[in-house]
Amino acid sequence: MIRRALARLLALPLLGACGGRAVPWPVPPEDQTLRRLAESANAALQLDQARTAAELYARALARAYERDDPAMIADMAFGQATAALAHGDAAAALRVTEEVRAALRRRGSAAPPALLLAEATALHRLGQDARAGTIASDVAARGAEDAPAARRAVFLLGLIAATRADLPRLAAARAALGLPDGTAWRADARELEAHAAMLQARPALAAALAASAASDRQEALDYRGLSRALALQGRAMARQGDAPGAADFLLRAGRGAAERGEANDARAWLKEARELARSQGAARIAAEAQAALGTLGR
Repeated sequence: MIRRALARLLALPLLGACGGRAVPWPVPPEDQTLRRLAESANAALQLDQARTAAELYARALARAYERDDPAMIADMAFGQATAALAHGDAAAALRVTEEVRAALRRRGSAAPPALLLAEATALHRLGQDARAGTIASDVAARGAEDAPAARRAVFLLGLIAATRADLPRLAAARAALGLPDGTAWRADARELEAHAAMLQARPALAAALAASAASDRQEALDYRGLSRALALQGRAMARQGDAPGAADFLLRAGRGAAERGEANDARAWLKEARELARSQGAARIAAEAQAALGTLGR
């Protein structure tokens, strides 16, 4: 969505220079302020400066409101929500998606699938899986409109099913993903398969699948997904009786989450790591987990 928004803005000056025939309708002037804000926000996000990106997208969104352009409002809101999620502020992402969805409705415009996916993701991270599942199901059904968003929505539905220990729905989500055709999609598939193996009491298989997902997440530069995969691998190892190894993987997952400001996940994984380490006398891992917890507050 962000790239499409930028492409639309960058393309406007070119419309009048595409041949000898006059354009049959007025070409709207380019909003240079909106363009610069959107470009700067996207650059910040690409450099992992998510807080800065969120602030810039908020300014771009305000400009889009001033322009009263529903498409740009949706695109800049998606950018702001994505940046908020990237630095661990799911509540902020939810606020902007809900506010913009209402604003679009008043303008007679439907929220695009990507914006709805950001809302569903925020709800899932906040533990509101009933609402998240409803919205994700809507996005998953709109594959003709936005195939990547629909596919990610299916993955989110799989994560929700795993949280609920709902193996049939988890299996349905994995089947709906089909044959993975890229690193990121393969990681999604492996992660759901690992969750299914855990529910089937096959921890060795779950650990192997989670390790495969972790490798793909690392290659795709998806560090949040990498932390999830490391935590899943750690829990699978704990099921196999390897508490020290499990503690190490959970510590690594928790540290990554803490670095991104994802306090809830970081706290859960670091506490698991600390308790597993203490139970096995792994003092160094326990101390490192406790120190990392101290950086999160309360």
